[in-house]
Amino acid sequence: MRVLIVASGIMAAEIIRRELRHSSCEVIGFVGGREICAATVSRQRPDVIVVDDGRGEGTLTDIRTVRAAAPAAKLVLLTANMDAAWLAKASQAGIDAALAKTVSHASLGLLLREVASGNVFHAFASSARDSAPEFVSTLTPREREILSLVAEGAANSHIARSLWVTEQTVKFHLSNIYRKLGVANRTQASHYAFLHGLIEPSSSTLARGGDGTPLPAAA
Repeated sequence: MRVLIVASGIMAAEIIRRELRHSSCEVIGFVGGREICAATVSRQRPDVIVVDDGRGEGTLTDIRTVRAAAPAAKLVLLTANMDAAWLAKASQAGIDAALAKTVSHASLGLLLREVASGNVFHAFASSARDSAPEFVSTLTPREREILSLVAEGAANSHIARSLWVTEQTVKFHLSNIYRKLGVANRTQASHYAFLHGLIEPSSSTLARGGDGTPLPAAA
């Protein structure tokens, strides 16, 4: 299992690497600093990305960046703050699970493998899904329809044919959807929609694959 570490500095990354050295995880590298290079994350093709929360609110930016760069990877937040509000923000940004920094060194590798295999999932629904931002209600019926199709993995051309509109119209609606939800792409929009109950869980299974593995986002 290939693990990429995202941390604010080399020392924080080294601590995590040492905790994983006796596990079957292969630490393939570390990215961090003031700005994460999305191209570097994508090129590494990690199975799991461990994000250390050392940058506070800046950690949310890190999560969004690596989620967009590696949509198929499992994102795990390693945090000292297990407050529901913080975890809800991190979940909205794109994490698949969160682990407390107090977990034992021997357990970290095992827990990462369980997350990677799909045996662990936590949407932090009690805080995030029940308190969707008010601007979500500004989505039009057509935008919700397109969002649902996007979450099913449909390409713009397929959506256009299904709704009897042009691809340019679909792109226009997608731009509005991204702006209203505060996301950057269709992968983040699908994750956000499921998290906040904008689409039914069954509608997202095609986007995640039958075994829960995310499919590549359409262009």
